[in-house]
Amino acid sequence: MFTVNNTVYTLKYNSKNIKTIETVTKVSILGQIAKGDGFMPYNVLENLFSLALVEEKTKEAVKQSKAVEMFEKVVEENGLATVNAAIVEKLQRDVGFMFR
Repeated sequence: MFTVNNTVYTLKYNSKNIKTIETVTKVSILGQIAKGDGFMPYNVLENLFSLALVEEKTKEAVKQSKAVEMFEKVVEENGLATVNAAIVEKLQRDVGFMFR
């Protein structure tokens, strides 16, 4: 999904980390997607990225502090709209029940 320093990373969402993200951001993820016509605030995207980032090969979670730094690099390289779209698509695949 994202490559940083020749390592491929992906996002992995489930009910548990969605609850954590909503607690940290104090907003409903689905509410933010609907409110912004699919575009979410930067801080929400950062949390959605940093709390769900895993190394694709090993499936190991990336420490949040490192993931936050990586988020900035990924946004700079790919653009915020592209990262937003990738996060929304991954949410739909991993926790599709939220969108039904």
